[in-house]
Formats: sequence, C-alpha cells, structure tokens
Amino acid sequence: MSTQTPTLSPTTAPSLSPTSPPSPAPFGFNTSAPTTSEEADLHAEYSATVLTEYAAILWTVLAFLAVWYISYYANKYTFRYHTYITIFLAYFCSFGIILLAPTDVALTVLGRREIYDPLRETNYEKYNDEILRLYNILFWPCIVLGSVVMPFQEYYNKDGHFTSATRFVGTIKRMARMYFLAGIAGGICLGLLIGRGYFDSLEAVSVTIKAVSNTGGLIAIVLLLGYGLVEFPRSLWSSANMEQQLELSQADAAVEYKAFGEMSLKCSMSVANVVKTRQAAEKTKNQKHINACNMMMLDCPKEFRSGHAGTALANISIDTLANLRRRLRQDASNFEICKSRLERIKLRAYFLEDIIASRREQLNNPSAEKTISWSFGEPASSKFVFDWYHEYRPWVMRISSISLAIMSVSIYLAYIAVMLGYESGFSFFTYITHNDDAHVPGITVFTLITLVYFSFIMFWSLAQMRLAGLLELIKGETTPYSLSFNARMCCRLAPPLVFSYFGLIYENGIETGEWLEDTRGDDLVTAFSTLFGEISMIPFIGSEFNTFFPVLLIVLSVIQVCNLINRLLCFIRLPQFQFGTEFVTEDQMMEGKRQLQKHRKQMERSAARGATRKKIADMRGKKGFFGIFKSSQASSAKGGMGDTELRTIPKEIHGWVEKKAPKQLKTLVMSAWENRMFVCRAPGVLSYYNSIKTDGTPKGTIELRIVINIKRHAYGKEKEATHLDLIQSDRVFKMRFENATECERWEKALLDWKDYALDHGHESGSSGGGIDDVDTSYDEGLDTESEQGSPRRASPSPEDDTSRLTNSDSMRDSWGAALGKSFKKKKSPQKNEDTLTARIDLSKRKRDSIVAMKTRASAYHKTNSLELVDKPKELKGNLQTKMKNGLFSSYATRYFELNEGNGLLFYYKSEALKDQPPLGCIDLHLVLSIEDTKGNHTHQKEATKFYLDLGEDHFKMKAKSKEDAKLWKEGLMQWQEYLLLHMGAEEQV
Repeated sequence: MSTQTPTLSPTTAPSLSPTSPPSPAPFGFNTSAPTTSEEADLHAEYSATVLTEYAAILWTVLAFLAVWYISYYANKYTFRYHTYITIFLAYFCSFGIILLAPTDVALTVLGRREIYDPLRETNYEKYNDEILRLYNILFWPCIVLGSVVMPFQEYYNKDGHFTSATRFVGTIKRMARMYFLAGIAGGICLGLLIGRGYFDSLEAVSVTIKAVSNTGGLIAIVLLLGYGLVEFPRSLWSSANMEQQLELSQADAAVEYKAFGEMSLKCSMSVANVVKTRQAAEKTKNQKHINACNMMMLDCPKEFRSGHAGTALANISIDTLANLRRRLRQDASNFEICKSRLERIKLRAYFLEDIIASRREQLNNPSAEKTISWSFGEPASSKFVFDWYHEYRPWVMRISSISLAIMSVSIYLAYIAVMLGYESGFSFFTYITHNDDAHVPGITVFTLITLVYFSFIMFWSLAQMRLAGLLELIKGETTPYSLSFNARMCCRLAPPLVFSYFGLIYENGIETGEWLEDTRGDDLVTAFSTLFGEISMIPFIGSEFNTFFPVLLIVLSVIQVCNLINRLLCFIRLPQFQFGTEFVTEDQMMEGKRQLQKHRKQMERSAARGATRKKIADMRGKKGFFGIFKSSQASSAKGGMGDTELRTIPKEIHGWVEKKAPKQLKTLVMSAWENRMFVCRAPGVLSYYNSIKTDGTPKGTIELRIVINIKRHAYGKEKEATHLDLIQSDRVFKMRFENATECERWEKALLDWKDYALDHGHESGSSGGGIDDVDTSYDEGLDTESEQGSPRRASPSPEDDTSRLTNSDSMRDSWGAALGKSFKKKKSPQKNEDTLTARIDLSKRKRDSIVAMKTRASAYHKTNSLELVDKPKELKGNLQTKMKNGLFSSYATRYFELNEGNGLLFYYKSEALKDQPPLGCIDLHLVLSIEDTKGNHTHQKEATKFYLDLGEDHFKMKAKSKEDAKLWKEGLMQWQEYLLLHMGAEEQV
C-alpha cells in the first residue's frame, strides 16, 4: 500500500473557514454520521489517512515481532540461514493478511458512505486496488510457502543424506511421492470446473488452488473453533482453582512420564542401531561408509552411546545409512521435545503444590505470616504475591473467563445469524461494522480486536492438540522442523480464517444485499472477497457453506461442552489428535503423583547441595572447593526452582596429563609418572587413553560421582600447585599438570562435572574404576531423568544402560564386593590378591556379574510398572557367615549393616569395631537371588541358613533362629527391590 498522504486540492475539497465543522474524533463511535457532502468528503479523506498509517505501523511492528519470535525460540546451532528466511516470510505474510483485514473492512464501509462525485476519485477506488494487490502479494507467497517451499525445507532439514546434493535429490523424491495423489485430486477438480463451464482454463487453475487450500483450512477451523470457543473461557475459569489445576498437572505428568519412557527407549534403540552399524562398517574397511557412520554418531544425543541392544543394517549403503540417519534425527528431536514438555509439567506441578501448601498453612495457623514458601531453597514470597494467588488472581481469571465467554457467545450468535440471514439481527458483529453511526477508526479497532480473539482461539486450540504437542516450541531449543511446521500452519490457516471471519459480517462475497450498496446503488465489496469471490461458485463453498459451517461448529461445541471430543477422537481411532489432557485411569494418576514426588525429592537434594556449596564458599570468602560456578550457576545455589532445574551440562575437557603409575607397574617403567590423554565427558566420567585418539576403549576410567573429594596434593601442610588428588574410598588417583594454571582449570572442571553427576544421579558402569592402564570393557553410562533441564540429556531404556547397576568399582575391588567374597585384612599390600593378574581376573568376573544383573533388571522392567515401594526399615545386626580357615570352613559371627545410600551390605568383626574398615561388603545391586540353603544329603531347606547368589559365588549366611532368618531374607529382598525399582524408575523416566 502506498503511504502517500491524500491531500485536499482547491478544486476537489471545500475551503475550511472558522465556522467549518470540526474534524471527527480519530477513535470511538460517532453519534451521528456526516450530513453534508463537504463533511463526508473531509471525513473520507481523514479516515483514509488514518487507515494508511494504521497499516504501516502495524506491519512494522509485525516485522519486529516476527524477528524476535524466531530468535527467541530457534536453536541457532541447528538452523540454516534459508530456514530463518522462509519462516520469517511465512509469519509475516500470514499475519500480514490478518492485520490487513480490518483496514479492508473499514475502507469498504467508508467507500459506501462517500458522496459520489464524477470529477474526483473516491477513496475506495483509490485504495481498494492497492489493498487487493497487497492481498495477492501476501496470499500467493503463503500458498507457495505453506504448500511447497516449507514442506520441501522440512524434508530437506530432516533428510539423512550426507551431502547437500544428495539431500536435495532425496527431498525431491519424497516430495514427488507426497504430491502425486494431491495432483490427481487437483486435476480432477480442475477438469470438472473447466468441463462444466464455470471458468476458463486460466481462471480454473487459480480457483482450484484457492479452493483446495481453503477447503482443508475451513474444515480445520471448524474443529479448532468448536473446541476453543468453549474450552478457552472454561480453562480460564478452572485456572482460578489451584487444586483442580494440580490434578490436571498430575494427570499430564502421568501421561508424559509414560510417553517419555517410550520415547527414551525408541531413541536409545536408534542410537544402538547406529553404533552396531558403525561397528559393522568398520569391519568392511569402506571409508565412505565409516565417515557416514561417524557423522551419524555426531547426531546421537550424548546420553545415548550404548549399542548393546542394537542391530546393524543387513545391507550397508549410502541410501540405507541415510534412512537410518533420518530416523535417528526424528527420534532425537522428538525425545528432546518430550523431555522439555515433561520438565515444564513438573515445574508447574511443584509451583502449584507450593501455593496450595501456603493456603493450608494459613488456614491451620491464621496468625502466620502470609507468604509462600517456595521449594528448592528459593526465598519466600512477599505478602502481595500471596494475596495475588489466593485473593486477586482467582477474581481476575473468573472475570476474564466471563468476558471471553460473552465474546464466544457473540460469535455463536453471529454464525446463527449467518444461517438465518442478514435481517435476523442476531449478529453483534454486523451491527457494529454496518451501523451508519459507527466511526471508521472505531470499526477498525473493533474488527482488529475481534479478529485477534478469533485467531487466538484457533491457534490456541491447535497448540492443545497432542499432535501439535510433539512439535512444541522450546525457548532456544526449537528445532527447524518444529518452528517451520508452526509457521506453515499459519500460512495454511490465515486465509481461510479471514474468509470465515468475513462471513460473520457478510463481507466474504457469498451473500449479497443492500448493505453492500454505495450512494449510487452499486455493490462495493471488500478486496478480500474480490480475491476469494470466485470460489463461491463451487457448490461446497457457495451458499451451502453458510449452513454447513455454522451447524458443524455448533455441533462440535456441544460435544465439547459434554467433554466428548477426546472420546470421539479415540472412538474413531485418532487418539493422536486429542486436545488438552488425555484421559487417565486412577492407577495412572497415582503413578504420576509418585513420580512427581520422587523427582521433587531429587531436586530438593540438588538445591540443598547448591546451598551448602554457596554457604561454604561465602565462609571462605572466595571461590574454593564448592564455589566453582559462574554467576548464573551461583544463583541456582540460592535455591531458585528454575535455576536448579535448568543448569546446563558442563563443557567437555581434554588434554595431556601425567598420572601416577600403579604400584604393580612401577618396576616395569622408568618413571612413576606416565603421560596420558584425559577426557572428561557426560555423564561425569574421566577417561584416559594412551594416544590422542579418544573414540576407542579407554585404558581406564574414573567415575566422578563416587569420588569422595578432589583437592590439591599436600606434603604436610603445604599444597603442591601442580598436583591433584582424586580421593576414592580405597585409593587416591594422582594427577600432575604442567603448571598451576592448568591444574586449577582441571580442578574446577572436574568439580563441575562431579556436581553435575551428583545432581543427575549418574553412574557410568565403568569397569575401570580407576584401575590404571588395565584394558577394561567400558559401557558409557546414560543420563537418567535429570533435574537441571540441560539441553542434551536423556533417560535411556533399562535394556541399554548399566549405569545404575554398579555403585563403586573401587570399593568392590578393595572389599571383594562384586562377588561377595570374605577377605581378611592383609598385612602386606604385595599379597597375591593385589597383583595385576588377580585384578584383571576380578574385573572380568565383575563384568559378568554386571551383565547378569543388567539382564535381570531388563526382564523385571518389561513386566513391572514403575511403582516405587516404600523405603524398608534399616537393616543391621549379627549373622554368621561361612569363613575358610585353611582346609576347613566354619561359621563365624559378624556384624552386618546396610548402607542405605549405595546398597552395600558391610560386615565387621563385631559391632564395636564398625568404625574401623569393614572386612568386606556385598552390593545388593549385583545379588541375583536370595535362596534358602539345602542340606547336602537331605536336600531339605535349612530354616536358619540362606545364601546370596552372586553369579559365580554364593555368600552363605546363618541366623540365630528361624524367625531371624526370615526377617533377614525378607529385609534383604525388600531393600533389593527398593534399590532396583528406584534405579529403574529413574532410568525409564
């Protein structure tokens, strides 16, 4: 539209004298219309100027909003420049049509009131053609972007091929298959229009495109409006009830935990297939295939690296690898979206719990201060915040709900009026826009407000669909496909949305009457109806549309009032299109509550650790052992719920570092220090290698989660600036750096990774456990449901993770925990049990036990729910255990005590000596079963004896009485079940 301001020439406009009528007010509704030709001319010129400025200002604002919206949601690391451009154009063109519509309506109404003068051009004639031209400029790009360009771009971004050229060719093939059937349907429609003489060939093409694009959009709008006009005001009303909102959040959590587990399993299987395929490709020595597999590994989430349950491609080629990569990308994207949605639901549930708890506390103790005690260490709220959520907000929500319900009712009445005819008087919209006393700027504002509400209801309803939920927009993490899909839906729905709204005010070109006539008796129609008027000749969209559309809309709304839309969608086997919260059973609801409470406790522990770190750092007056975070992370130490939840994963650190050689190897080397390539990566595992290549099996690993302390090495009271000690339960892993700066950098990074692993509950399942330069099998641990909301973390399936099945390899090496062996305290460290051969054999036997436990956990979780049992009672007391004494064995009394934190059953010579190092321990994670002991000859169960099956070994135990034996067996099994379920639930979530 030209922004040139119309001027009043001396020949076409009256001169303004002091007695001339005052100019009309720019906004509001006039009580009377212009009565003279001079007043009408001045009114027309002034209004046209206002409309021109309106369009220019709103479109400028729209451009800035589109740029901000894209930059706010887009993940800049995955977006290509062409994706930014097309998404911006899609948003600008689609919403540009919506913002242009009020100008179109107001200018048309203005034109009908103008006094016709054959010597001058009317404002309608002057601006209508420009508005029509703008509609075409915006409409056809919407069609091309929404139907061709953006689908092509989405397929291109998701395509799995490894070069731009092959991605382009692959996308063309998929697009051709997709549009083949659409082309047949469009060709049939085109042939019917030409054959029956409705249009000539060129017009028929244009009408066919408009009809096909508009028909699907109109059907979608009926469904979306039928749901949204009822549900949005109702949701505002229900949002005033915090208890009801909490129940909805718990139901959402139940659904999302299940969906997240399924998505985790699917993603882990895709990664496992990639890992297996890469191993198969390496055997073929085909470098092209190996490079392609390495590119796929870069697309894998960092939390998924195991290939245990995967299957290699039978026929490895570039095309099959591309298909595998496409599936991997899709699964990884869906996993990230599902994870983010679950995080948001959890935070909302905890937020509501805090508000409800504050109300209950106030009711129980009226004299208490009116504040909300936020969880996770965040400072308590002010009195105003308390009053807002408990007093003011409910009223604001209810008043807003009533106001918008009235707006929805007026829309229903307008559609009823469309069925009954223009003269029915039911339409409030028609009365405002066609009233002779209404001022044109007032018409513009009214049309803009109601059209914005109309549009908001439609897009809000679209966001409530479960299908759209898989394409959720995440701040700074939205994938190109998700944002492109969102923009494409705007392109597809904006034109039919305006067409439907114009039908409410009889301006879409379907109905004609005297309300369209100007002062000469000619019909003046909106530019939009000129653009779409031809499709009214198509039977479905012609006069029948005004009957079909309102009836279907009202029927769907009645169904939604009865809460039957989701049931109907499930009945017709389209559950993926459900709106809002899915239906859940009572058991599913209880499961959601349990999961929320479990993760609340984890977040509270994380916040408590952060608060402790900050407190100690403040006491020291500097950033010490606990004060290693930057300002953004330090804020989380204050306990804010969002900060605690959203801490990002630390940066990977690597480099050459000297490590102290193990004692058994020092006689074989010239120096006690050896140079190794160290790498610390997710989920908190420090690995080291002999060479710079770090993609193979490490020579050793240290799980930072089980490291007790990380500090500078000290001789006496003096600390060495270049030496770092990683203190474990049974040994100290020593590192030496080139200079003090490098040592400090590694110290801070390792502390950061240690805290991250603790917050996320990581355990790598590494069999290295700090065993120096022993070639061990390493299965990188996968991230469980973490409480920090990092952008790249995941929860694997139980089948693909041994991360929670091992607690402390170093402790098991020291005490024989993996096999439950009973070792006496050795006087000399050079005994045969500590030789390198014995340690390698022990490592192998441990791995076998871990695999057995992993199989058991997998089988268990395939047939059991994630229900967490109550924490059992503490387990400690005296038992007899079978000990070897030379060639003979006998039972000796030992004091047993279970460590509830790590599942290790320690035993001591007596209770009085439990402060000293234990004689040994048994890891309940690795106990395959707890069985009764049978007699050697009678094969009958001995009531007081039982054993722990550890795979290759049995740990035999004896109680004082039958009752004591029963209590110990039941207690051990309860603790084993508790540890197993607690572990498995975290992995599946």
